[in-house]
Amino acid sequence: MNINCSEKCLYERDGICTLNRIIISSGNISSGCPYYKNKQESQKNTNNNFK
Repeated sequence: MNINCSEKCLYERDGICTLNRIIISSGNISSGCPYYKNKQESQKNTNNNFK
């Protein structure tokens, strides 16, 4: 099943949601997706872990 996604989400790849399992809700319902995680914020957090 393909779910179209136009958000700048961590799970979005080429306009498709790649999340393939149920996870804890992000708590951010303003995006319209309970699993939305900002791609840029997630990348910053990952980069900070390697410093």
